Amino acid sequence: MKRSWIGLGMLLFLLAAALLVTWAMDKIHEPIAWELGQAADLALSGQMSRAEALAGEADTQWRKWAHFRGCFADHSPMEEIDGYFAELKAYGKAGEEADFAAACAQTARKVEAMGEAHGLSWWNVL
Repeated sequence: MKRSWIGLGMLLFLLAAALLVTWAMDKIHEPIAWELGQAADLALSGQMSRAEALAGEADTQWRKWAHFRGCFADHSPMEEIDGYFAELKAYGKAGEEADFAAACAQTARKVEAMGEAHGLSWWNVL
């Protein structure tokens, strides 16, 4: 009987940890995606310096949580998003407003998808 209680305790701990990671992944990626969306809007309105600054903040936040994300997420999309951030820097230096805005929007959607992939939903449970 003692082993059953230990097993139940371990299962409850794992459930709580999984729910915490689910919540954290959403809270980490949501502001990054929002900043990138705002950067795209600013770039399209001709405010490239502010757009680049906002995209730089998003990149800083993205890198800040790299180790945490690496523990729980697939690394292929992470590397792909890293490449998108590199594209953003290149478009910003070249002054390509439309390409910068498009890359911001694309990166924002990928970051948002990374957070959604770890959300609690019935298809993730199955």
